[in-house]
Amino acid sequence: MKKLLFVVIDGAADTPVSALGGKTPLEIAKKPNINNLSRMGTNGLMQVLPIPPESDEAVLSLLGYDVFDVYTGRGPLEAVGGGADFQDGDIAIRCNFGSMENGVIKNVRMDDFSSEDAKKLEWAINEFVKLTNAEFVFRSTAKYRGVLVIKSKEKLSPKITNTHPGYIVRPMTSIYGEVPVSSAVANPDMVMRKVIPMERTKEAAFTAEVVNEFIKKSAEVLKNHPLNIERKAQKKAPANIIITRDAGDRLPKLFSFSKTYDVHWACFAEMPVEKGIAQLSGMELIPMPEASGDVRKDYWIWAQTLIKNIQLYDAVYVHLKGPDIFAHMGDYQGKIQSIENIDKYFFEPVLKRIDLQNTIIVVTCDHTTSCESKSHTDAPVPLTIAGPDIFPDNVSGFSERSCANGAMKSIRAMDLMPMLMKFVKR
Repeated sequence: MKKLLFVVIDGAADTPVSALGGKTPLEIAKKPNINNLSRMGTNGLMQVLPIPPESDEAVLSLLGYDVFDVYTGRGPLEAVGGGADFQDGDIAIRCNFGSMENGVIKNVRMDDFSSEDAKKLEWAINEFVKLTNAEFVFRSTAKYRGVLVIKSKEKLSPKITNTHPGYIVRPMTSIYGEVPVSSAVANPDMVMRKVIPMERTKEAAFTAEVVNEFIKKSAEVLKNHPLNIERKAQKKAPANIIITRDAGDRLPKLFSFSKTYDVHWACFAEMPVEKGIAQLSGMELIPMPEASGDVRKDYWIWAQTLIKNIQLYDAVYVHLKGPDIFAHMGDYQGKIQSIENIDKYFFEPVLKRIDLQNTIIVVTCDHTTSCESKSHTDAPVPLTIAGPDIFPDNVSGFSERSCANGAMKSIRAMDLMPMLMKFVKR
């Protein structure tokens, strides 16, 4: 059996950028190593979902799960990946540390925030915030991101609105009934609003009340925290509000990768949501060293960590976040640089050290993130599969337009994993 290296470059796919003459960042970026994989392998476009997917929905689909059957909300996935205690019936909510002034959210993501800073605020919130009729656990997970788990003797409901202004909640029908799903909003109104119930039930009203109480009381703690006093003295925006989105009240039932495919899988990822999905699917986690802030150094260190561990597993799923962040800011030059850094400092050392004669390598994206709209779209993403016994199809490089000319043409994300397992085992 061959090994499998499955690399997802988060949000690297894009739509044509007018400032780039109608080209995309993938077409502009200098990425000889990834392009060489495209020239060595077979290529195509992949429709991740028929809707603009968020990262959790996209990853579930890439791994072969039917999102419309298994999805239970992002919060529980974040809780598992972030190491927070969560049981079915609790409410888990994805959170951001944000900055607010006079009731207006000035920043929904504190990009200059370190994980160390976040841990200081996490401790203060857990220590000093007490809720009237519920208990909670708050965990910072990655820099400005966090997860809130609410527990109560009263019955709770995930059918509540977000306070994150960039995402509205809509219902999606799954095997669990109606599940709240977030959709991105273009040019949102940045006024901070209270959580409100999405249905006229006692459970939803109670849950909204509890979350609003948490947001209010945590804001009082954050306002007077020494870290925020210091940030204000340094003319930096204070992290003075917890912004919430994507409530869920149960874990999805995911089939086990190891049992289903008889393949020993591991996951190597930065963000808790991908880690949570991997754990629930039966993958082992390869610990990723903490980011230093020097992305070139970080990618190189992550490459060395992967090289040391890859021999222990039959297959490794790797998820790299970089380009998506810049696309959400409309920073196409930053996105180009991020793609180039991943190619040079991650792919180059990995490809020099792994056994290319016995490894299937997959490169793709979880979704298209448009620099023009600063949001995810439903546009298909490029897909490259290279390795032994895979014949090249004369595609010149890894990009949306180039891969469209590949031999695979167009496939659904849900069909990818069964295909890969055939390549690995033949």
